[in-house]
Amino acid sequence: MSIFIERLKEYMDDAHLSGVSLAKAIGCSRVTISGLMNGAHAPSTKLLIKIVEYFNCSADYLLGLTDYPKRENFDSVKPFGQRLKLCLSLAGKTEYRLQTDLHISRSLTYRWLNDMAIPSIESLKNLAKYFGCSVDYLLGREN
Repeated sequence: MSIFIERLKEYMDDAHLSGVSLAKAIGCSRVTISGLMNGAHAPSTKLLIKIVEYFNCSADYLLGLTDYPKRENFDSVKPFGQRLKLCLSLAGKTEYRLQTDLHISRSLTYRWLNDMAIPSIESLKNLAKYFGCSVDYLLGREN
C-alpha cells in the first residue's frame, strides 16, 4: 500500500489539503485518513471510491496498477452488479465459471450481481486481471 499512500499524498499536496480537510471533504473521520496515511490499514472499496471521485483520478493509478495517471473526466461510479454482468457477457463467462476460476463463493457473487455488496480492493484487482480491464472500468468510471 506504500504506492497508494505516496500517490494519495501527491494528490493531497497538489490540492493543498491536510488529512483533516480531505476527511471533511469526503465525509469520513480524520482518524480514518490518518490510518491510511500511516499505513495502519488499507482503504475500503467505498473509501477508495470517495477518494477517486473527489480527486477525479484513476483508481488504477492510485492503487499502483499503472504508472500513468489518466487526466480525463471519469464517469461516476455505477452499480457494481450491472458492470459485473456486462463483463461476464462480454467475456462469454458464466457466474459458475467466474466462481470456479477465481475461487469465489456463490453467495458472494450473488451479492455482487444484485448490488448487495461490492468487492474488496483485492477482489477488484483480481476481477480486473481476470476480465483484462481496469479497476476504473469495473467501477463503471470508464467505458
